[in-house]
Amino acid sequence: MNIKQLRLFHEVMVTGKISQAAERLCFSQPAASKMLNALEQLIGYRLFFRANGRLNPTPEAIYLHRETIAVLQGVTRLQDSFAKAGQGQLGKLKIASIFSPAHSLLPRLASAYLNQHTELELSLQVMNSAQICEGVASGQFELGLIDKSYAQGAYDVLEFRLPCYCAIHREHKQASQQLLSAELIDSQEWITFSPATDIYQALKLSYAKIGKSFNPRIEVNGSLNALAFVEQRCGVTLIDAINLQHIKALEPRENIVYRRFSPDIYEPIKLISVNNRPLSQAAIALKQEIVNALTQLCADS
Repeated sequence: MNIKQLRLFHEVMVTGKISQAAERLCFSQPAASKMLNALEQLIGYRLFFRANGRLNPTPEAIYLHRETIAVLQGVTRLQDSFAKAGQGQLGKLKIASIFSPAHSLLPRLASAYLNQHTELELSLQVMNSAQICEGVASGQFELGLIDKSYAQGAYDVLEFRLPCYCAIHREHKQASQQLLSAELIDSQEWITFSPATDIYQALKLSYAKIGKSFNPRIEVNGSLNALAFVEQRCGVTLIDAINLQHIKALEPRENIVYRRFSPDIYEPIKLISVNNRPLSQAAIALKQEIVNALTQLCADS
């Protein structure tokens, strides 16, 4: 028994004529008659009897027709699901990210995609870079955004360098400068991240090159914390392009201005994706959206 036989059985039930059923299914009438006979031989009893120029259903056929309709509707739904899955509209997309992109960039990109694909589910987990690498390598997540370099595993890597901007209180004596540098703010106290970060080391090097002392007085672990200290005139800080875009759009700080810093300092970020199996269509689409967004942020430097 196959789906063509069930569709033919349904059409004969509806039309009462093998010729009309064959036409609606784009079969030849001899082929339709042969298919119906094969079905009846398979099940071992007649489904129709001829009377008044029509094929009339037996009691068994009337009962089975209800189940046949349910099966055909299920097949139609399944075909629709196959098509939607191929267009990235079904399933559950699992991604992981460090805090900053998970707080700003990814919700914006993912929500736009989810609004277009209303049956797709999303799981976004915030983790550290080591956990994300392990999760993508094991197949727990399809995509991940990390900020550290780790040994190559079962994932592909795309690297980006986000430009950083100096956040300074608008009443600071150098706030009118469009380009800030260690020379201009050589005695300034800094609000920084951990000394293990690339930004910290780059800042330290920029001061060393001009023979000045780098003064990292306050250490924080988040850009919003750093900006709160800038607002209180406790120092200046560097903020990457992802955080700057988010803050300007959703959490503007009237007393802070953002300036380019010389030499250019960048925050590395990597987009990793599982490569031991094909990505889902949804992951492929969202990955491209992330690549486009990060490329644009880097190009705006």
